[in-house]
Amino acid sequence: MTTEATTFSRHIRGADAGYKTFTKPNTLQRFRHFIEYSGWDEVIFAQEGWIDKLCIGVIIVASLYFIPPVLVMLFLR
Repeated sequence: MTTEATTFSRHIRGADAGYKTFTKPNTLQRFRHFIEYSGWDEVIFAQEGWIDKLCIGVIIVASLYFIPPVLVMLFLR
C-alpha cells in the first residue's frame, strides 16, 4: 500500500514542487511481529515484584481518596 503526497515550495509553480510516493508500513503486521518475536512478556515477568508493589500502592491511594467521603456521609446521617 502506498501513500501519495505532493510537496510544494514557497512558490507553487517553482522548480521545487515535487510529487513523492511513500510506502505505508502495515502497522498490524509490525505489531504482530513485535508480539511474537520480542521478549516483552519476559521483561514484564522480570519486573513483577515492582509492578505488584506499584499496583498495591495505587489501590491504597485510591482507597484513601474514596473511602473518607463515604464515611463522612454515613456519620452525618
